[in-house]
Amino acid sequence: MKKALVTGANGFIGSALLSLMNEKNIEVYALIKDENENIESIKDLEHIHIVYCDMEQIEDLPRFLQDEEIDSCIHLAWLGSFGDARADYRLQLKDVEWSLRLVDVLKKMGIGRFVGAGTLAEKDVLNYHMKDGATPNNVSCYGIAKLTAHFMTKARCSAYGIEHIWCYLSNTYGVGDTTNNFVNMASRKMLRGERAAFTAGEQTYDFVYIEDTVRALLAAAQGGQKNCSYFLGSTKERPLKEYITIIRDTIDPSIQLYLGEIPFNGTPLAKEEYSTEKLVRDTGYCPQISFEEGIKKTVEWLQTEE
Repeated sequence: MKKALVTGANGFIGSALLSLMNEKNIEVYALIKDENENIESIKDLEHIHIVYCDMEQIEDLPRFLQDEEIDSCIHLAWLGSFGDARADYRLQLKDVEWSLRLVDVLKKMGIGRFVGAGTLAEKDVLNYHMKDGATPNNVSCYGIAKLTAHFMTKARCSAYGIEHIWCYLSNTYGVGDTTNNFVNMASRKMLRGERAAFTAGEQTYDFVYIEDTVRALLAAAQGGQKNCSYFLGSTKERPLKEYITIIRDTIDPSIQLYLGEIPFNGTPLAKEEYSTEKLVRDTGYCPQISFEEGIKKTVEWLQTEE
């Protein structure tokens, strides 16, 4: 990979990815919605070129990048990844449409590889939704939309002769993440002295520090096999209750945990779904930050934000 287009380039994951790509001297065209967006973390990176183009006007992109020989596109842009927006079907369907229109543009620009950012929520949908009596939750629309984008962009890329790589992002956390993801929610609850009530935590989870997530993403983008999908994990998946205990011990070992007080709705994914074996085999990916190390950094940062 010499030149790449990255959408959603100024988000939490996008900014970290651009920093890594810049270190590796990869020239990046960072697609940013408009000039009102915050680009403070990426604007001074040497090999990064800011391109203002809203996904709604994605067909204008070739005009902005005339004669640029870009070989790959990493598609991170997605509105409605967190909170109540995950249940907004209009927004989720718009994201699917934008992903497909982007693939059409890649064909016009001669870009030969598409790397999409998926989610474990896709696997939850396939694992649970088709069962009689299943009761979907708010994240379901998001998972279904990501699954739709996954399958439809793969079909579209195949028709165009574009290599398609799909990455299932695990639960990414770390310094600078302002969302209320599980790690942040659990940590803030304990930092504020609130009742540490959770599900029993028997289900397998995998939390990946932001730096390892972008290492895995770039590894898949560069070394992933055509028309394959990869889970971007830590290689150290474990029961959720173990993560909760580590968070507690990092903050204050005397905090009492109330595991099982909150009911769990759904069907846990099998441990095999969290395997990074294929990613390691095809790309040589090797994570560098343990959960114990990553949560220490994250908790210290969250304490300054409280």
